[in-house]
Amino acid sequence: MPDTRRILDSVTLRFDGDERSETDLHELRAVDVAEVLRGLAGIVGDFDKAGAFHEEGPADSEVLIRPAREGSFIIEAIRVASENWETASAAAAAAGIPTIAGIIQMATKSMRAEVKDFTHLDNGNVKITWQDDTVNEVSRPVWDELNKRKRRRKKQLREIMTPLSDDRVAELDVSGDSAPQEDDGTPPPAAEPFRLTRADYDSAAPTDEIDETSETFAVDAQMQAIDFSDSTRWKVKAAGMTRKASVEDAEFLKQVAGGLAISSSDIFRLRIRADKIVTNGRTRTTWTVLKVESHRRTAGDNDS
Repeated sequence: MPDTRRILDSVTLRFDGDERSETDLHELRAVDVAEVLRGLAGIVGDFDKAGAFHEEGPADSEVLIRPAREGSFIIEAIRVASENWETASAAAAAAGIPTIAGIIQMATKSMRAEVKDFTHLDNGNVKITWQDDTVNEVSRPVWDELNKRKRRRKKQLREIMTPLSDDRVAELDVSGDSAPQEDDGTPPPAAEPFRLTRADYDSAAPTDEIDETSETFAVDAQMQAIDFSDSTRWKVKAAGMTRKASVEDAEFLKQVAGGLAISSSDIFRLRIRADKIVTNGRTRTTWTVLKVESHRRTAGDNDS
């Protein structure tokens, strides 16, 4: 059966050895190469789904790896499509349609620098002015994707640059080409190669994504545990749940220290501040009792 797939573009990742090692780089750690391929497939898949490679939506392309060649350690990846490759290939010639290398370069730049200004152009593209006053023009799908999933994008870039964590590896040279568009096989002008260093790898280190919110509410509650020596280690039962709580009501703490009798069945009207911290999708909520507004003993409780 004939192969109907068409090569749309390619990217070459060349990992150069550290001069101090005084040896050529002929191998990389297998686990590092696996991370490179994972990150490469991930970032291309995200931008493909966003419609960055085709004017009419996802190009349904996939990333393949070519056999290794002699020289510095080189990983060469190609992006192919098995359906509608004629329109996908033609779209690649249009302004603003990026190559894999261009996607990596834009994603890396957006990780290192903030956007100073941007303008939506009449041709549908977006002109980006970065903090260092350099300018790029990208398609709208590329612009939209650059502003999404930033934590995930950072992880993908770090995966692609994983071999830079190896002391033997000093630099990663990235270059790419689009597939020939003419019937005579004439290739388009080659994209400008760029270089990534260990500093880029370090800047892609994962950071905690933290979102903090708080709300204050009044609720009827019961004191499930009392710590006379530490006001931050009380336990309060309210709204069907029991939480550890800090008590900041100085007057109430003074009454407790003076011998206020408290039963686990007593009802307290409390004003509580709930502080919620979401770290990388995981939520932690803490309660602080700001004020004990009233104290009601239950029937049959004869404590004074």
